[in-house]
Amino acid sequence: MIRKIAVTFFIITCINQSFQNEIKIYGPGLEPQKIVMPARYFFVNFTSFNEKYSPYLANDFAVEIEGNSIKNAHCRIWVNKLDRKDGTFIVRYKVYDTCLDLKISLYYKSKHIIGSPFKFNGPIQPDQCDCPHNNFDTWLKEYGCPTTYEQIDNDLIRYEDLDMNFQIEKIIKHYSKPESTSLCHYVVKDNLIYRKCYGKHVGFNMFSDNILLFLTRKVSLPDMELVINLGDWPLVHKTAQPLPIFSWCGSDDTIDILMPTYDITESTLENMGRVTLDILSVQGNIALNWSERYDKAIWRGRDSRLERLKLIDIARANPDLVNASLTNFFFFRDKEAEYGPKQPHISFFKFFDVSIIEIKT
Repeated sequence: MIRKIAVTFFIITCINQSFQNEIKIYGPGLEPQKIVMPARYFFVNFTSFNEKYSPYLANDFAVEIEGNSIKNAHCRIWVNKLDRKDGTFIVRYKVYDTCLDLKISLYYKSKHIIGSPFKFNGPIQPDQCDCPHNNFDTWLKEYGCPTTYEQIDNDLIRYEDLDMNFQIEKIIKHYSKPESTSLCHYVVKDNLIYRKCYGKHVGFNMFSDNILLFLTRKVSLPDMELVINLGDWPLVHKTAQPLPIFSWCGSDDTIDILMPTYDITESTLENMGRVTLDILSVQGNIALNWSERYDKAIWRGRDSRLERLKLIDIARANPDLVNASLTNFFFFRDKEAEYGPKQPHISFFKFFDVSIIEIKT
């Protein structure tokens, strides 16, 4: 009997060990001594042996992250586990102190996953640190960034070997319209940022300021100049003289240099901070599996452009394809009787109940 129990225990142990060997753990949060992010994160993938997702998996999987700091006996660390409901998890954590060391412990059914605990020698810097890496290329490589993107190459190819002083003069002459257009001219010199803005409404420069300031605290940027359009609409029409203006959006009719929207950059910089709607948190708050979602485009927004009223017409003509409503009337109040009544806002996460497209402005 003792022999049978021992053999059974050995078999169960081997099976459990085999399962644990198949758990995949990867992501930039496993190199905290090199990679400093607003919120470090990594992925844990159980799908190799959990083919069918079970909500009990979230209870079986546990995470502990701890370390020691200079100021306190323990580092201040906030840990967040996001269940993607497909057998994979995102583990993200925010470090508030400089840690002398760090230990990440991952458990499945109260036992360490193979490789756990992961131990790192410090210093592990908090995201607020002013700790620029002195080599830009090495920094990109350590963060796992590609050397370039096709979109960037396509946007910049027409702007090689420019005299920026001359370009700035032309941009200001053609596009500095204080009542309707706002621009900021940035100069990065010796990893310090200088700017001059043009226009009446320049408050959105806080978004471009924040991303540039964050980067200069993490890496020594090369000297550069750039002009950023602070408006929501691209400026440089493809039939006009090409001028190097960065914008948050583009179109088939314009050739502005595209960059991520301020919503994306702010939610990244404030990840696990004052912003709760970010690329990672969305993945952990989706209610429906892909097979349960319905095939319909969904949109909510205010009446800031005539095209939005046209979208309401399209939705009413095609209710099986588009669910679109206005949440407020400001620019076209005389049209409220025709395009209303205005509808309440819905949770951002509800936009992911559809499988075709999610739009929110």
